[in-house]
Formats: sequence, structure tokens, C-alpha cells
Amino acid sequence: MTAATSKSLIINIITNGSPQIWRDPNDRSRELTNNIDAWIELAKIAERGKIHSLFLADHLSWFDTYKGDYKTSAKTGVFAPRIDPAAVVTALASVTEHLGFGITFSTVSEHPYHFARRLASLDLLTNGRVGWNIVSSYLNSLGPNLLNGEPFPEHDERYIKTEEYLDVVYKLLLSSWRDDAVKYDKESGIFADPKLLRKINHKGKYFSVEGPGITEPTPQRFPFIIQAGTSRKGKELAAKNAELVFVDGRNIEVLAKDIKEIRDLTETYGRNRNSIKFVVSSTPIIGETHEEAITKANKIKNYSIPESTEVAFSGISGIDLNKYELDEEIQFGENGKSNNLQTITDNIFKRKKTNNPTRREVINNYSSRIGSLIGTPSEISDEIEKWVSEYDIDGFNFGFAEFPAGVEDITNLLIPELQNRGLFHNEYTSKTLRENVKGIKGQIFVDEDHPAYKLRWTSDLTKEEFENKLGLA
Repeated sequence: MTAATSKSLIINIITNGSPQIWRDPNDRSRELTNNIDAWIELAKIAERGKIHSLFLADHLSWFDTYKGDYKTSAKTGVFAPRIDPAAVVTALASVTEHLGFGITFSTVSEHPYHFARRLASLDLLTNGRVGWNIVSSYLNSLGPNLLNGEPFPEHDERYIKTEEYLDVVYKLLLSSWRDDAVKYDKESGIFADPKLLRKINHKGKYFSVEGPGITEPTPQRFPFIIQAGTSRKGKELAAKNAELVFVDGRNIEVLAKDIKEIRDLTETYGRNRNSIKFVVSSTPIIGETHEEAITKANKIKNYSIPESTEVAFSGISGIDLNKYELDEEIQFGENGKSNNLQTITDNIFKRKKTNNPTRREVINNYSSRIGSLIGTPSEISDEIEKWVSEYDIDGFNFGFAEFPAGVEDITNLLIPELQNRGLFHNEYTSKTLRENVKGIKGQIFVDEDHPAYKLRWTSDLTKEEFENKLGLA
């Protein structure tokens, strides 16, 4: 391991739970929408490669901006059909010992009291192997489907609501049960000591929650905290709360700048600037020879679905690409800002130095990113070392175009090369997700400088002492 790449990489396998190149006769990604055995196969392959976690991406509704409806999304299989990613996790935990699960949960889908129970349940039933990827959502179709027909809220306001949502979940999971509240004393007939539970009495702009939470303290006390998005509001949320940030690599010129800005912001919240880890997305196409990798890449291209990129970009940006000719310049929203996913949209538009990109350029740019890796394990590892050095990233969310072959290539070909170079661990550090990602056995909870640290009701404090600590007395 060189000085420039002295990091031990964080590597996750990312799946959006939708079919990929499903026209390929050898591809079985369709089974990830309707077959638990396929998920179990995926989890076992990932654990064999000592992968930190399955990163489960999710969207709550249709990508229906392109051509103004859901039909092309259905036809192409872009982000549809979908299943609830949480539904598979306990099954996967039962057949693995160390593999973690980073699950995307939106703050618009359910009430925080109900969600806190669901999140805690997953951490309990996986023995502390769960992370929460906090998102505020961005699809306009959520309005008619989840918000009783009301317009989807403005971008920055969604983040304001998300911050309060997270605050409620913090309080329910950390501040309403003391660490040792569960006694399970059969002789005296006390399951949980009621004196060691308290109401949180949260009253805010969006939520009023009395508490206490309905679940007992979990193995990590709070699941590992993940955040995706580098808009201005996204950076602030990450700097204050995240332990791992998923950054977009489509515009390499701004990647290192975004990471530095978040690290700088982290210090303004009293946190160590290196307490956050950064991962970028990559879909490596790996061959035992360079020629084999190129052949695989061409096969993927040949089986790609027409209009799939248009459906995806239109959904994340809120811009209907169908309204533009192939070489017509795209108009980027009102006041140059999108109310949808600003990070990816901004990065693609900023790649064009003058004027706005054309539809053709958007299609090309959306498909290309820092993680476009094609080659032998050695060639790809060389690139990884370069990126870690130049962009200050800590790891990758590795996607796969074909299932299971793409995942097996990562585990069987790329991971051993990274291990031989000292860039990736040979064994898991422990069993909880936080310990494995941080590489520190015994650190099951957030760092002491994290804002959630002081919200934990530890067994050495009475209720009165804890509330004094919170400033409630």
C-alpha cells in the first residue's frame, strides 16, 4: 500500500432492486424483483468477498417525467418494478454473519414514530448490521401517490423537514429508553423498568411525538448513518449527521471540491473532518484479460434498453428529455435550479463549459462517471489507487450490470487483487456494520463528537441527570 493510498477501502455492492440488462439470456437480475433465493445468492457472494454491505437503493414511485407518464418506465424496466428493500434484509441476515445492509429510507414515506420502530427492528434482528441511507426523495410522482395529491415540496424545505424527522428518530431510539431499561427479571416480574423510560415530547414544525419509543435499545443503539447528495442543503445534513456519504462521480472536477466542502462544514459542527467516509459509484466490467473486459462491455451495450437513460435522467432532474431533439440544447429549470435531485443534475450540466448540454450530451454524460471501470483486475486497481489519491475518496459502491456474473467478477477477480495490494481488508473486523466500516472493533456507537452521542441515555445517569444533560431541567 503506497502512502497516497494508505486507506483500507470501504466497498459496498449497490443494487436498485430493478432488472438491469434483462434482455441478456444469461442475466437473472429480474429475480431480484420477485425471488428471495436470488437475494440470498447475492448476499452470500458479497460476504464471501468480505464486502462491507449491500447498499440497497430505492425509489418510492414511478419515474414518469419522460413523456409525461409511467409507460416508458414500465416498458424499459427502469426502476420498475420495485419491492421494499427492507423486506429482504432479515432473510439475508439469517444466512450471513458479517455482511451489513445500507438501506435507503425516505423521510416522506411514513411517520417517524412508525419508522423508528421499523429501523430499530432491523437493527435488532440483524444484530447490528444495518445502516440508514437518509434521503428526502425527489420524484414529482410522490405528490399524487403519497401526498394526497399535494405538490411535491420545494427542495430546501424537504431538507428542513428531513432534519426534524431525523431529530425525532434520534430521540425515540436514543433518549426514551435507558441502555439497561430491559430487566427481563422473571422472578420479580419486571420486563422493562418503567422508571428507565421517558417521553420525548417532541413538538416541531412538522411533527408532534410524545413517546417513548416502542422498541428496546438496539445493538448499535442507532444504525450506521449514511447520506447521499451534495446540494447545499445535502452537504449541511451530511456534515452534521453522516458517517458515510455517497457522492456522485459524474463530474470529476467538482468531486474533490465537494468532499473538501463537506469536511470543512463538518468542523463547523464540532466534528473531526475525517470522521466522514466518502464513497462513489462504479460499475466495474472485469476480465481476466483486457480483451475479455472489452467483450463484456460490448455485450452490455448491445443488450442495453433504448430510452432507458432518458427515463432515468428525466426522473432525477424533472426535465422531460422527450421535448428536445437529439442535438437541441436543454433548458435547466426555473432560475437554473432543479426541484428534483440537484446533485446529479448539476454535475451533468456543469460539465458543459459554455451553454447548456444537448439531449445527446446529457445521455452520454449521465452514463459516464469516475467509476466507469473496464479492464483486468490489475488495470482497475491501478485506477482505483489513482482516484483514492487524487479525489480523497474512501471507497466505492460497486454496481453490477449482469446478475450474478457481475457480482462474482467483483468478488472473484477484483477483490483478491485489492487485497494483495493492501487496499482492502482480508477479514471483517467484527459483526456490526459500524465496526466493520470504521475498522475499529468495539465502536458500536457514533463518535463522541457526533450530535447524536449526547442524546443517548446511558446506564450511569438517572432520568433527572439525563434531562439536565439535555438542558431540559
